[in-house]
Amino acid sequence: MAGLALAAFCIQLGANEIQKGEYLARAADCVGCHTSNPSRPFAGGYRVPTPFGDVYSTNITPDQETGVGRYSEDEFVRAVREGIRRDGTDLYPAMPYDSFARMSREDVLAIRTYLLAQTPIIQPRPQNTLPFPFNQRWALELWKLANYRPGRFTPDRSRTQAWNRGAYLIDVLGHCGACHTPRNVRFGEDNDRKLAGGAAGIWRAFNITGDKTAGIGGWSDDELFRFLKTGTAAGKAFASGPMAETVMNSLQHLSDDDLRAIVAYLRDVPPQPGDEQQPRFSWSGTIMVSVAEPSNMTQGSTNTAGDLYGSLCSGCHGLDGRGSSGSSYASLTRNSTLGAAIPENVVMTILTGVKAGDVAGRKSMAAFADWLDDGQVASLANYVTDRFGNPNLSVTAADVHQMRAGSTTEQTVILLAAQALVIIGAGLSLGLLLLLAARLRLVPRLSYFTSAHRDTP
Repeated sequence: MAGLALAAFCIQLGANEIQKGEYLARAADCVGCHTSNPSRPFAGGYRVPTPFGDVYSTNITPDQETGVGRYSEDEFVRAVREGIRRDGTDLYPAMPYDSFARMSREDVLAIRTYLLAQTPIIQPRPQNTLPFPFNQRWALELWKLANYRPGRFTPDRSRTQAWNRGAYLIDVLGHCGACHTPRNVRFGEDNDRKLAGGAAGIWRAFNITGDKTAGIGGWSDDELFRFLKTGTAAGKAFASGPMAETVMNSLQHLSDDDLRAIVAYLRDVPPQPGDEQQPRFSWSGTIMVSVAEPSNMTQGSTNTAGDLYGSLCSGCHGLDGRGSSGSSYASLTRNSTLGAAIPENVVMTILTGVKAGDVAGRKSMAAFADWLDDGQVASLANYVTDRFGNPNLSVTAADVHQMRAGSTTEQTVILLAAQALVIIGAGLSLGLLLLLAARLRLVPRLSYFTSAHRDTP
């Protein structure tokens, strides 16, 4: 009987660890980056666009050959917290190990337990598409030297338990700074401007500091809580792009206490100004539009922007852009996407649509990348921002073409600058090594001549 009781206890203990690991994996949004096909969760192959090229995520199912089935506990912890694979090579920092470095070993191993309980899936990782020198692993050593700081999360005893929990969720597990913090000249997170706004591929991750114009200082706690849980805050924002996926895969599954802890921590992040002249959510245009007959709208049609809106958009968003009263369909007025100081998110929303998944009270939006050409997308983007959002925004067909291809002018500049910096850094390092080697070779010679000089009568 004692043996049966012990076995039952061990089974329950294992089940509890799996359940804990599942929750932590949700909080870290592991499935978001490690799933390219929803029918093959955690099998990797997800394309992570960066200014330096595309990186593809690894398989983290228990498969012995292409997954993490052979990783020991120590090897798994090292991969998550230090970005080092089982074979000793470095992982690209598209895996946010600079944030995960502060995760407790206990939490990392709980995630491992959960992943090992999943179905093994054989799926090799596609090759990354990175230009020189970013396709060289030694370049990662330079990045780590400049940006990676090991160390564990230590609670601040002068703060509340909720604040510390929020700090752990935001800065460590949720790695929010990976998108919401701008990058410095070393291409690491610029923590002097923490959470002041960054990028997730082409998408812009907005300022989430307490600044009342550029950030979330004008949001109530309840609005923030609702946005985190559902991706919707009436009169403020409607999540799209990577943020919508984060709500779908991660945030909606967190406990209310954890979401409140995130809000408490965000309230204490120092305000950081931005380019906005007024809050993103404050634009409230209500210009009625005329509707083109849907039957007259065909792919490649030369209809005006107003016709495009009337035929493709007004059925859900309304003639006045106010959406639906229950927030199932987004209001385009008082919407942070259309009221931003940059057009990328508007264009990308038109191109890729919005995934709502199983988030309660939200509806998905169709993608129009295959339906509208670059000029039509630009016209529609300018039309909706002019009437319902920031009328100072303007986008051209050339801009849309570049975004559709996965880049922007700013990212091209970043890529060229980064290539130059890495090559210069590598050249300087090589030069220093050569000088050191020459000096080491010279020392014995000097010693020989000095000794010979002393021995000369």
